[in-house]
Amino acid sequence: MIEALRTFRPYAARYRGMLLLGALLAVAEVIVRLAEPWPLRIVVDHVVSPDRTPLAGIENRSTVLLLAVALLLVVVGLAASLDYWSSRLLSTAGLRMSADVRGVVFSHLHRLSLGFHGSQRVGDLSTRVTSDVDRAQDMIVQALAVIAPNVMLVVGMFGVMLFMDPAFTLVALALTPFLVFAVHRSTVQLKASSRRARKADGQVAAAATESLGLMSIVQLFTLERSQRARFDELTRTSLDAGLESARVQARFSPMVDLTAALSAAVVLWFGAGRVIDGDITLGALLVFVSYLGTLYKPLKALSRVSTTFAKGTAASERVQEVLATVPEIRDSTGALDARRLRGSVEFCDVHFDYGGEPVLRGIDLAVAAGETIALVGPTGAGKSTLVSLIPRLVDTRRGCVRVDALDVRSYRVESLRSEVAMVLQDCVLMRATLADNIRVGRPCATDAEVARAARLALVDEFADRLPDGLDTMVGERGASLSGGQRQRVSIARAILRDAPILILDEPTSALDGRSEAALVEALSNLPADRTTFIVAHRLSTIRRADRVAVLDGGRIVQLGTPQELAARPGPFRDLADHGGTVTAGGRS
Repeated sequence: MIEALRTFRPYAARYRGMLLLGALLAVAEVIVRLAEPWPLRIVVDHVVSPDRTPLAGIENRSTVLLLAVALLLVVVGLAASLDYWSSRLLSTAGLRMSADVRGVVFSHLHRLSLGFHGSQRVGDLSTRVTSDVDRAQDMIVQALAVIAPNVMLVVGMFGVMLFMDPAFTLVALALTPFLVFAVHRSTVQLKASSRRARKADGQVAAAATESLGLMSIVQLFTLERSQRARFDELTRTSLDAGLESARVQARFSPMVDLTAALSAAVVLWFGAGRVIDGDITLGALLVFVSYLGTLYKPLKALSRVSTTFAKGTAASERVQEVLATVPEIRDSTGALDARRLRGSVEFCDVHFDYGGEPVLRGIDLAVAAGETIALVGPTGAGKSTLVSLIPRLVDTRRGCVRVDALDVRSYRVESLRSEVAMVLQDCVLMRATLADNIRVGRPCATDAEVARAARLALVDEFADRLPDGLDTMVGERGASLSGGQRQRVSIARAILRDAPILILDEPTSALDGRSEAALVEALSNLPADRTTFIVAHRLSTIRRADRVAVLDGGRIVQLGTPQELAARPGPFRDLADHGGTVTAGGRS
């Protein structure tokens, strides 16, 4: 718990005033609640007892009774008011802090590399951003709103009881150490089961997200039963961990109630004898019994809140794992802003691998500003990886990539990427309007600029047939549009971005001939004065290239103009001879 609180301490700093005031009000509430049993003692010892004595010289019983009732109402009302404001302030601070932490975790995840996200499951990461942060926030609020006041209340009551009768107090609380030990032991078990439960919950969320996101594949290959069986297995694991937590938690209340009953029995046994012997008054005994009952209420609350703490600690550990992950792609010290680049790109002895077999092996390639170069080659040759190095979606293992004669690692990542537009093979759209999906290219673009980009990318050809035109909502991941339509939206984004470097990563590979023809027409509307990289297998998308680089096995095996390469034997000539699909070494 201490480690979790330390993790969230920086986010609590901005709300220190609210937290401090809430804590002070909680202290005041504790002090006020210590006076709750005393009106009862006044009534017993100074009103109803046959041996009553005057209270501060007041003989009239009705007056004393009225004062006692008034005091009780004032104490209870003041305590309730202090409890309301302290809980409100502390809860508000906790919720605001939770929102801050969620935003930080969300932003941090966006800074982590594609390699990290490739090794994680989306559902599990979503759980860490949402429910794990909420559980950690619950723990912090409970620590401030429940634990601190109740601990102070226990200490305060213990002090008053010691002041009234030290020996009687020690007898009354003789069983408490056993209760504390039992609660501590159960809490350790609860924390372990909560860790397993949080991990299992993340796996359940990941499985659900993955299966729902691949619904077409699941239905096409009739995987419904296997997906349900897998989901049920993960759910059982989560259920078992949750049931274990419930069993441990169920012990708390009976342990506290039993200890409180035994302690009350001890107090009544010894206290009644002392009242008969005249050692203490009946009112004092009632105060003791009242304090004893009230004393175990906070202990019961603390035992119950241990569940929240166990779950919150496990959740905060999962959040901390994300925050402790250092981004592989980050700004170097003294990084520069990439201000409207010219667009020249140079690959210098570039090597890259994904932790296994090398993907790129010593690539050397210089591309002039404004030049269009096509990258062709068989699947796995390294074409997409090569262009991913330019906006630093990945970084080289050896060698460097230079843009305008400077290593890309010299630029701030965000500013570098703002100078690059990409049209990918798989265009993913958000659940938003067509216009908003196009505006992703440049969020500050006006409606007129969005409409112009849509027209140049031929989006208006199908958007005009939709109920609300560009304001039509698009289904999640663009499921309501065809592949060709999604690609036109992607091209519209690139047009709107108006970046000096343009990357077309196999934009037509998954399209039929008619859709490809429409897309090639849309591509022809892209700015011609940009440095353009075209990753493709088909001649239709590389006809406009100034040069072609043929990759195979992570190396450039051919380089020249399309006309030069078509005139001599090799992979590129095979492309022309076989109707537009690149082969390497005779392999398609």
